[in-house]
Amino acid sequence: MDNLKIELDNKKDVEGYVWLNLHKYNQQNCKYIKDNSSYAHNNKINGDFIIYDNNKIIGGALGHIIWGWYHLTDFYISEEYRNKGVGTQVIQKIEEFAMRNKALGVRINSWSFQAPEFYKRLGYIEWGKFEDCPPGTVHYYLYKKF
Repeated sequence: MDNLKIELDNKKDVEGYVWLNLHKYNQQNCKYIKDNSSYAHNNKINGDFIIYDNNKIIGGALGHIIWGWYHLTDFYISEEYRNKGVGTQVIQKIEEFAMRNKALGVRINSWSFQAPEFYKRLGYIEWGKFEDCPPGTVHYYLYKKF
């Protein structure tokens, strides 16, 4: 270990090495991962939704099922459509999709200036929060288990 060297690698040369080897380790140490995922893509199921009003795009939700949970990564609705029940309808569609694909539930991240209270009203439970990321905000972690 006298010649140990640690370098920043912005070229992502190491990304494939880390993903492959970490996933091998995870498969060896977690029965669920061993039984339900491949080295290639962890059996991720895409679940993106687009929202239209009279053929006009007014929003969308991006997410995927991985490790038995639907992870809603991004969700946007045009401001003129907010507080009119559209968001609730989209979350219901996401939950139906997740259930059809045998997910255990839905997990969501939301900043304090976004919609954590909206998700809580829909039955989501706050399981963690990260303050000052970015500074002056709170990053909430929520989930709903079916």
